[in-house]
Amino acid sequence: MITGQVLLTGGCGTLGTAIVKRATEEEWDCKITVFSRDAMKHLRLKNKYPHVQSIIGDIRDPMVLYNAMVGKDYVLHLAAVKHIPVSEYNSIDTFEINVTGSLNVCNAALQLGTPHILGITTDKSCHPANAYGATKYLMEKCFQEFARLETKTQFHLVRYGNVIESNGSVVQEWKRAVENGEPVKITDPAMTRFWLSPSQAVDYVIASLELESGHIYIPKTPALSIGKLLEYTIGDRHHEVERVDLRPGEKLHETLLTCEEGWYVGEGDDFYDLWPTTTDRNIAPKPPYTSNTARELTEDELKELLADV
Repeated sequence: MITGQVLLTGGCGTLGTAIVKRATEEEWDCKITVFSRDAMKHLRLKNKYPHVQSIIGDIRDPMVLYNAMVGKDYVLHLAAVKHIPVSEYNSIDTFEINVTGSLNVCNAALQLGTPHILGITTDKSCHPANAYGATKYLMEKCFQEFARLETKTQFHLVRYGNVIESNGSVVQEWKRAVENGEPVKITDPAMTRFWLSPSQAVDYVIASLELESGHIYIPKTPALSIGKLLEYTIGDRHHEVERVDLRPGEKLHETLLTCEEGWYVGEGDDFYDLWPTTTDRNIAPKPPYTSNTARELTEDELKELLADV
């Protein structure tokens, strides 16, 4: 549970909506303000949750962002360019939002003395092969540099994989294709990804706030191949399937913890506590945590994830 004054940058998206939903259902003792540049998304969220406050703004505008952050106890920084092909074709814009925008959040927090800032990062930041992953890797490092300052502000980070049926996800595209009688497009059936539900993402956000400033919370989520994901979600073996090339910047498998980071990680039953690589740590290294070696998500578990959307 998160209490007090809360600001969600990019809060009209999948994770922001899930946080608002959880806070409403569990009656958190908080007041949530959503900060986003998309007026139509604000209206949709406001229609469903009229008690949520809305501010139209862009994290690239330091003054508007600063004003939105005044008096906040928690700023959950969810705003990002996250679509891989979009980031590949618009790398400058991706950098401005994912890195410069994140720096604006951190600078405003420092000036205002905001107690808690949380950044959402991704498995794509590990050995990045695309602009999205590279900018999220830099965002992690920026948060950790701010965490080294002697300040009351705590800079938290959580790193996870793919939120099932989030905006623009592959499952959404498949369902749209089936409804329109079009072929379902798939790259390599052996490709693997980490999968989680929006509700699980909220759990990880809350858990990450308990770690020390500058540390990254990494859940040990299971993974599943794209081929089995298609089989479990669409199920119609007679529907036409079209093989396509990997999208620009895509990898066959993803990593949540790299071999290089293994020297700087503590471990809980269901998560890793990744220390900054500037930390003097004398521990035995942990092996990398990758989507092709992680525990496989079962069909029943996947159905539970989909039911949670």
